[in-house]
Amino acid sequence: MKQDILNVDIYFKVELKDAMVDMLLEDGYDDFFYISCEKYASSSLLKSAAEQVSGRQEYGIFRILLTEEKAHFIINKLFQAFGKDDIRIYTHTLTSIS
Repeated sequence: MKQDILNVDIYFKVELKDAMVDMLLEDGYDDFFYISCEKYASSSLLKSAAEQVSGRQEYGIFRILLTEEKAHFIINKLFQAFGKDDIRIYTHTLTSIS
């Protein structure tokens, strides 16, 4: 039986990683992926000298597959806990075939 699920990609500053992992695990989300990445931006948007020299900030991505109800719950909770300045969240629908 096919079931629609949401792929939730959470982009965040790497400094938030440990706190976000703790929150996800405490809420029972124990099946997700972490991807290390870098955000490139103009030097005016980068804060530290190292960021301005390299032109990038260290970021991470959590990828979680959830039902729509669970996705909305965790998205709201993450924004409440960490704000919207250092986090971006994107979703898209997937269809499970197995």
